[in-house]
Amino acid sequence: MKKNRYTIPLFLAFFSFTNAQVGVGLSAPNTNAELDITSSTKGILLPRVALTATNNPAPLTAHVAGMMVYNTVTNTSVAANPVYPGEYYNDGTQWQRKSALNDVRMITGGTIADILSSTPVDIAAGTPTTTTLSTFSFTLDRPSSVEFSGNISMSFNASGDSTIPLGDSAIKLVTSNFVFTTAPSGIAVNTPFGDSTITYMNATTANITTIIGNFYTAPHATLLLPAGNYVVNVNGLASSSNAFRVTYGSGVRDMVQIKATPTK
Repeated sequence: MKKNRYTIPLFLAFFSFTNAQVGVGLSAPNTNAELDITSSTKGILLPRVALTATNNPAPLTAHVAGMMVYNTVTNTSVAANPVYPGEYYNDGTQWQRKSALNDVRMITGGTIADILSSTPVDIAAGTPTTTTLSTFSFTLDRPSSVEFSGNISMSFNASGDSTIPLGDSAIKLVTSNFVFTTAPSGIAVNTPFGDSTITYMNATTANITTIIGNFYTAPHATLLLPAGNYVVNVNGLASSSNAFRVTYGSGVRDMVQIKATPTK
């Protein structure tokens, strides 16, 4: 009987402890938190581990949803599932890297400078003509989500002259886009993407471009790209049943931006 007198209170005390909130650095933890840590001078240090691939739980024995670690190594031995130093969480099937603001890289753009100089191009009747307006080279050191965007100005005039207005009533079609000329295996080259198109028709003798300013296209695309070397052109493609002149970069607000955010 004496033994039972001590065993029961100890059991009840243990039960109360295991069902109460735990506070570190404070005596009254938040009742909605199982663990409440308070400090003005220290942080939480995640377990530092060496992951091998996003689809491999190692050094864990299995994928556990909600698990968080700090990966200390770069491992690209599994090309489709590389890992890089940084904080990772597990979604139950694989490791997912938590992106930070300093992971985002501005490859080009991010300023208010006018990026294109004025480039007049004469378009022959019935002959679509592609013009390269700018070229950018970059290297991705890891798989990334890459956003391509632009703001491309243009004006329209009679063929061979940048001052004579159009008045032929024929529709002028101009498309701006991006095109890879160099890319890793598996990424299509010489295939336009991010198309933005404008149509122009003027049946009067007054040049409305001089009245309302320049016209703009806004090519845009976001692609998931592997690590590797890239060369991308910003192109303009113009056509009409009648000859005309298009002047690319005629405005002062031309912009091209390429921004990469790592996905691994």
